Parts: sequence; C-alpha cells; structure tokens
Amino acid sequence: MIPQKLVMENFMCYRGPVTLDFRGVRLACLSGDNGHGKSAILDAITWALWGKARARDDELIHLGLQEMRVELEFLLGHNRYRVIRMRSKAGRGRSELQFQVWDPKRSTFHPLTGSSITKTQARINSLLRMDYETFINSAFLLQGRANEFTTKQPAERKRILGEILGLELYDRLEQRAKDKIRAKENEEATLNGHLERIEAELRKEPEYTAQFQEAKQWVEEVQEQLKVAEGEYERVVE
Repeated sequence: MIPQKLVMENFMCYRGPVTLDFRGVRLACLSGDNGHGKSAILDAITWALWGKARARDDELIHLGLQEMRVELEFLLGHNRYRVIRMRSKAGRGRSELQFQVWDPKRSTFHPLTGSSITKTQARINSLLRMDYETFINSAFLLQGRANEFTTKQPAERKRILGEILGLELYDRLEQRAKDKIRAKENEEATLNGHLERIEAELRKEPEYTAQFQEAKQWVEEVQEQLKVAEGEYERVVE
C-alpha cells in the first residue's frame, strides 16, 4: 500500500479540511515539537483504514466540534483506492464508511462499499491482507508501544506473523485439500455401497441359474401340454 493523498477534517488537532499530497514522496521525515500533529497524521491513516487510533472515535473529533472526516487515497497493485470515514457525535452518534476504486475509463471512483460498515471493513481488510493489530505490529509501531508484539500471547503472535507472511493462503489451500479429500471419501463410500450390492447379487448367481432352469423346464412342460391339447382339439373337430 502506497499512500497518495490524505485529507483530514476536524481530526484531532487538524481543524477544517487539511490535505497532504504524498505523490512523488518516496521517503519522508516528520519533525516538530510535541503536540504539533505529527502522530495525528499517522492516526488519521489508521483511523481511515480500520476505524482505530490511540483514542476512541468521539475523542478524536477536534475539541468543540461535532463531526470529523478523513479521506485516504492509496495505491495497491495496479489500482488506486479511496477510503472515506466519517464520524458524528451529534445525537446518538453516527459513523459512515465508504470504499472506492478508481475507474480510469470513466475518470471517477467506483464504489466498493458494502451494505454495512462491517462488510465494508471486511473488504478493506481483505484487500490489504491485514487488520489493525497486524499493522501496528509490523509496518507501524505506536508511540510508546514498540514492544506491542512481544507482549502479546503466543497464539496472537502466531496469528499476526501468519498474516504478515501470508500464511493464511496455505491455510485456505489446506482446507480446500481437506474438503476435496472429504468429498472423495464420501464418493468412495457411495461407490463401495454400490459395489457391495452388486457383489451380493453376483453371489446369488447359482440360485438365479437354478430358478431359470426350473422356469425353463416348466415352460417346456407347458408347451408339451399345449401340443397335446391342440391335437385333442383337432380330433374332436374332425
């Protein structure tokens, strides 16, 4: 993921729309006094992508205001994407998340937003192939929490490393192989059932042969009786 543009509106110390254009920037260093908004830029990126930062949503809104908005454009692969996340604390509070991809043919962004924030977030996570926890334990270290990864439980460290290394692909392949094996085993069981029934019928061959011979003999006897009856009938008629 390569950030292209970040727009912050009423986010933390940034009041009003503030745009940062990262295009053409290959390496950047943020410097300045404490409280001048350096970390807020990074918080804005994580909040736009995952809805998470160092504070709760309503605490991220600029002091004295009711709503905030962060827009992030980034490149991934051969596509350009845009995520727009908004939060209002007016009334009961309201959140909104939009996910879009650039359509070069129409020169506009095409919506990828799901039917809910949860589904939209799942699409973003799937595209990035990581969630917030993976991000802050790999590409981005939170201020004062550089040991975040080492303090986690072994199972959580394993999960994070798996996402970083893309091991979930092998998990999916393993599950797919297990599903195919299970399907083949079911198919084999069905075929074995058919085979057992066929073998059972074949074992009855002597019985069927005997019944056939009896039936054949009975037919021959009936035919002989029929001939006798026909002869008697002809004599009576004459």
